[in-house]
Amino acid sequence: MKRLLLFTVTLCSLTICKAQEQENPEFIGENFSLEGALALFQKSQSIEAFEQGINAENNGVNNLDLNNDGQVDYITVTDFHEGDTHALVLSIYLSDQEKQDVAVIGIEKTGPESAQLQIEGDEALYAPNTIVEPQEVAETIKGKGPNGIHYDAKAVVVNV
Repeated sequence: MKRLLLFTVTLCSLTICKAQEQENPEFIGENFSLEGALALFQKSQSIEAFEQGINAENNGVNNLDLNNDGQVDYITVTDFHEGDTHALVLSIYLSDQEKQDVAVIGIEKTGPESAQLQIEGDEALYAPNTIVEPQEVAETIKGKGPNGIHYDAKAVVVNV
């Protein structure tokens, strides 16, 4: 997982990451459900289907309007990989030249049929080190998306 974290940090330094100034920056992430995005990702058959899913109306995941144009922003999903490690970067284009990352989904293959999966919210939108990982149903805390739809996942805040 250390390799995934290093890969993610390197990836973010290569990506244009510019936070838009907001009145209440600690609440910006409330309009995008990390739990809901992770649940949609687990159900998606492809990256393209996942991108379509998080941008679908009334999905309960995305309600971000970072460019303040009165419309929900479209989130792009870009896959970067190195060996058995993938980082899916979820971003919003604020203009033709400005892009804001929303979150990164990290996937690291740990065996022939197993992988470690997590989503980390960008610090411009979420508290530092806000990480959500899939949990067994018995250990699940219900998460609520911006449109009131509930998802099963557990939010974990970690100081690295």
